[in-house]
Amino acid sequence: MPNSAYVLTRNKINNDNRTHSSFTHFLDLVDACGFTIKIGALLPTSRNLRSIKICFIDAEYCKSDVLLGLPIVREYPALIKVIFNANADHTELHYAALKLGISGVFNKRDPLELVIRGIQQVKAGKKWFSRDLMDRFISELLTKTPFDERHTLSNDVLTKRERAITQLIIKGAQNQEIANELHISVNTVKTHIYSIFRKTECRNRIGLIKWYTKQFTH
Repeated sequence: MPNSAYVLTRNKINNDNRTHSSFTHFLDLVDACGFTIKIGALLPTSRNLRSIKICFIDAEYCKSDVLLGLPIVREYPALIKVIFNANADHTELHYAALKLGISGVFNKRDPLELVIRGIQQVKAGKKWFSRDLMDRFISELLTKTPFDERHTLSNDVLTKRERAITQLIIKGAQNQEIANELHISVNTVKTHIYSIFRKTECRNRIGLIKWYTKQFTH
């Protein structure tokens, strides 16, 4: 089922007497976004995960350090994973989740419009975190792996033009900025980026930055 979602939680829902809470509010919005929801307190088996598009993990399922160590978080990179019902002030949970490849974190009091937009973003394979967290993440990656012209990506992976575009992406350049720098059209930039993602098996720019970091972390 292309829009099947598994909700990992210890919360109990009584459909005959469903009280409003941040938990049930979020599930209503997931349902409104077109997902077929299955709820459980047990980790789904590898076999069951094959039919699941997204796993929504309740932040109250267990302590945060245990939560981020669950096999479903660490052992299934292709599965879209989202944490919900989190506290807005628990920014370190948000940041640790981002570093582990979680696609997004939703807070208990996030407004309806924001939650719907976020669910649609992660459904499309994109990240849903605050700009501050994304900036912090990218800055940390670039600090650990300073850009050095002596470092060139392997010729058997990317072409010379693709390497140049990758290096600009690592610096944080957007498509129009890359086009201006290399004197090519934005559509040409998009075509090269698609090729780069395909060759490196990355789904987005964050994934490409992580791939680049692994190439040159000593």
